[in-house]
Amino acid sequence: MLVAQRRDLPTGIRDALATDPDAKVVKSIASHPGLSEPQVRAMVDRHGVRVIAKVAANPDATPALLEDLTRHEPPAQKAFREIARHRNATGPALHNCLADRQARPLAASHPALPPHVIAELLTNTDWQVAKAAAANPSLPLAVMMNLVPQLSSLCSPDETLRGLPAPRCGARG
Repeated sequence: MLVAQRRDLPTGIRDALATDPDAKVVKSIASHPGLSEPQVRAMVDRHGVRVIAKVAANPDATPALLEDLTRHEPPAQKAFREIARHRNATGPALHNCLADRQARPLAASHPALPPHVIAELLTNTDWQVAKAAAANPSLPLAVMMNLVPQLSSLCSPDETLRGLPAPRCGARG
């Protein structure tokens, strides 16, 4: 199992560990770069939720695989967080990640999330989700422009006119 955690394994050894019958060994190797999609899908087929989060953390995981992992039954909650962080995550995969409370802020900040979903998340009751959505680089400019009047209403007219920096705006001290 410890050998499987090494990232400098020769391909043959890595591939042999990927087919090991012990789920702990497979879990240790699942996030290893260089594994093919059929290999990681076979891991999920054999070991299910025990390896899904590590498969989702694999840097070579394809968008289609990540989407499939979000629909796995039973769901693996840790996988949602890994998928929400993944550079290959797609809008549909991220949308599925929004169902998990801990993955929601991560998904809200992901640039692949559709702009209309990001805009909806700006009013989320969880401030971390709203903050992540507001910082999302895919937030449409028009939505940002609509937010400016709302934000400046938090400041007194004097502060707004003087152009005080945002951290002081609204702060009373």
